[in-house]
Amino acid sequence: MTSPASTPTRPALNDMTIFAGVLILITGLLHLMAAIAAIAGRDIFVVTEDQVFLVDVSVWGWVHLVIAALIIIAGIGVVTGKTWGYLAGIVMASVSILDNFLFAPIYPFWALVIIAIDILVIWALARQLSAG
Repeated sequence: MTSPASTPTRPALNDMTIFAGVLILITGLLHLMAAIAAIAGRDIFVVTEDQVFLVDVSVWGWVHLVIAALIIIAGIGVVTGKTWGYLAGIVMASVSILDNFLFAPIYPFWALVIIAIDILVIWALARQLSAG
């Protein structure tokens, strides 16, 4: 009697994976909406002269646009069950937290909502990787 050869396992595509994938895609879309508003020069952002990280709002828009593209790519990887998508999702959610922490003085509520979603994404993806 022979034992079956071990096959490499990849993270399973289950409810938690779909949850994390959908949340990270939502985060990417939220970054995209913030990018469009900032690049278009909308007056929804609060810019004061006494901010620690004083950067032009349109620069933040371009930063959000790049991050949105990378987050959406990672989200597609997560939803399709790719291991690189899980790792990229955790990295991009971490980058998103840092970005929104710096963006919080300009648009506080929006930044805090995205940070909360990113924390859920990191939790769900880390849980999947540790279970897999």
